[in-house]
Amino acid sequence: MKSRILLLTLVCALYATPAFAQGCAMCLSNAAAAPTDTQRSLRHGIVVLLVPSLGAMVGLITLAYKEREHFEADENDNL
Repeated sequence: MKSRILLLTLVCALYATPAFAQGCAMCLSNAAAAPTDTQRSLRHGIVVLLVPSLGAMVGLITLAYKEREHFEADENDNL
């Protein structure tokens, strides 16, 4: 059962890749044809959308790294 779910997930992930790639080419050509102010606004928008998600990811990784010692200690107590 697990192998079927893994295979289905893999097929879905690989099937969706070409659809995302076509959108990127259109966005790139539209952004290249835009005026300089619009290009600058797009760059700022990308950074604004990137910072919170990167901050959350760094926070989760930091939390997991700090809590790993507690998790390892709990596992050692159970053995």
